[in-house]
Amino acid sequence: MKAKFDVIPHLEDLWRYGRVLTGNDSDADDLLQEALARALSMAGSYDPSRPLLPWLVRIVRNTFFTGASRADADGQRLASIADMSDSASPPPQEHSAELSNVSRALARMPTDQAEILHLVGVLGFTYAEAAELLGVPAGTVMSRLSRARAALKHNMENMDGGASGHLKVIGGRDVAR
Repeated sequence: MKAKFDVIPHLEDLWRYGRVLTGNDSDADDLLQEALARALSMAGSYDPSRPLLPWLVRIVRNTFFTGASRADADGQRLASIADMSDSASPPPQEHSAELSNVSRALARMPTDQAEILHLVGVLGFTYAEAAELLGVPAGTVMSRLSRARAALKHNMENMDGGASGHLKVIGGRDVAR
């Protein structure tokens, strides 16, 4: 079982998923450490005939939601941290600015919406896989994903960061319209 219980190839995906849930790098580190400790303690319950990543993602998710009060506090801090970091060091390039805007828009979303976007859009889970992982019907995953996409689009269209959405590149320089 030791060879089939290799978490190393999944660490980056698990950390990024933890980052989506917690909203910051430090808390994602802590969440992943705690979740991996739980996974190791529960290694005997792992069925090696099934894929390891969904099992690990479920442990990360459950570990996160066992600290419900921490999730509420993190959600409230997300937007202010994103706003502070963006104003402290504005991105030097247009694609960095767009990525920063996406990050801020995601930070303003409810955790369940950011979570489903990450599971399906980043980790590549199918609707059925995400539904099984979250313990909900596939239709619920599809409706949550639809709402999450709409919320992300709305947040992106309504960024209050000033001219970031109104830049036009002319002759290699950024000029406000």
